[in-house]
Amino acid sequence: MSKHVQGQARSDGKQTAVGFTIQENILPPPADLAKFKDIEPAIVSWMMQYADKEQAARIKLEQDDMDAARRSQEASIKFDAERVALTKSEHGITKTSLWLAFLVAVLFIGLSALLIYSGQNITGTIFGSIALILCVQSFLKFGRTRK
Repeated sequence: MSKHVQGQARSDGKQTAVGFTIQENILPPPADLAKFKDIEPAIVSWMMQYADKEQAARIKLEQDDMDAARRSQEASIKFDAERVALTKSEHGITKTSLWLAFLVAVLFIGLSALLIYSGQNITGTIFGSIALILCVQSFLKFGRTRK
């Protein structure tokens, strides 16, 4: 396998840019092929077959690399989709728990009001105050843990 290196440089007086191009050729240059043919006529056909196999192997390797990159990207997309679904389900659970906490608070305050209405003022006031303090504390605690 021969390599052909070509370079160029540009300068504007302040900066210099240098670039190189490397070309890998599977077959030697035509002049060398003619020399090989003079030595052994069958070697050129063997070199052509070798070049075909080499090119097929390179194409397969590049295709395998592209397939691996595609599979990796698909796995990443699937993982992101699963994360979104999990976040949505967690959001639903959170929303449900907040609604249940609100309903419990309303129930306790209603029960406290019923106790006060039935004549048990001290018991109803204490029960309502404790229920209200616990509910407010749980809402504040929930807000801190979510951030």
